[in-house]
Amino acid sequence: MTARPDPLIHPITRLSICGLLATGADWVEFAALRDAAGISDSVLSKQSRVLEDAGYVQVRKGAIGRRPRTWFRLTAAGREAVQGHLAWLAELEETVSARTRDAQQAHKRPVPDWEPAFELGRGGEI
Repeated sequence: MTARPDPLIHPITRLSICGLLATGADWVEFAALRDAAGISDSVLSKQSRVLEDAGYVQVRKGAIGRRPRTWFRLTAAGREAVQGHLAWLAELEETVSARTRDAQQAHKRPVPDWEPAFELGRGGEI
């Protein structure tokens, strides 16, 4: 696996869908995925179509009794893309954190190891 950004799954909604599918069961039912991602039916439909067209998600349609159902799962290519994207995000986070720590260290003022010989602020006298 190569750590690399994937512009197709980078938008937060698609990343959420892929992340949930990566950690979930083999097949995840539409309503469960929608509720877990906190998105509407129409958003899940649109974003899952984009992921399906890219070959990242497989869609299965069927019925339970008389009620139509839709299930999703990541394909091997989708799983690889998610893992690569998450690895890239982890590397990005580490780089940003390291630079932030370096910048904070550079801006710290040294604390003198001596005590002033006088105090200011008491009645204006030294």
